[in-house]
Amino acid sequence: MMVGENIVSFSEIDSTNRYARDNLDRLPSGTVVWALSQTSGYGRHQRIWYSDTGGLWFSIVFKPSLIREPNEYTKVVSVAIAETMIKMGLNSVGIKWPNDVLIGKRKVAGILTEAIFLGASVNAIVVGAGINVNNEIPEEIGQIAISLGMVMKKHISLEVLLDRVLKRVEFLRKNYLIRGKNRYLTRRWKKYLAFAEKDEITVSLPNGEKATGIISRITPSSLCLETEDGTILEINSGEILL
Repeated sequence: MMVGENIVSFSEIDSTNRYARDNLDRLPSGTVVWALSQTSGYGRHQRIWYSDTGGLWFSIVFKPSLIREPNEYTKVVSVAIAETMIKMGLNSVGIKWPNDVLIGKRKVAGILTEAIFLGASVNAIVVGAGINVNNEIPEEIGQIAISLGMVMKKHISLEVLLDRVLKRVEFLRKNYLIRGKNRYLTRRWKKYLAFAEKDEITVSLPNGEKATGIISRITPSSLCLETEDGTILEINSGEILL
């Protein structure tokens, strides 16, 4: 089944990712769970994701028979969102490792990929995406977040935007993942990175500490930083500070 061929929609739900996980047995691969609002939307490390009416909140169910590496699906969805926005005429669109899409230096979309295991093997992958479209941005995150409506200065159809993103996801899935061209997908993903190798950045780590250094290597699952004293830090979880 193609991505988006089956769409389960809600006016309100706690979380599209949670619904997809809880109903996995009866949702075919490629199913999209879409809600007009989420009451308990969440991102990485269970951070609150504000999901009021006007934004685009959805999750995609993947049940791959071959490639079962969750990061590959994060790349597919992040590239699809970035390329959709670029085709809409937006400038300064970038992907912030590991899972955000930016316009300039402000976050417009976030992605959460969750692997569901059967024993020791990945049985399914659920990729949730939240895109700020026509929704109000809460004052407390107004300096770091932005919406498409704010940038384009007009109301944007959620149905049309969802259709465009899903078609792009399916295109990338068929042309890269199914054909085993993962390294070419990675190359495409790296092209849109807001921060690349040799850039100096500061990363907030899960333990609350911060690390500053030069990016020596970047992959979908890790970031290697060379600090001022020459130490190489391999970071698997963290957030680049803007």
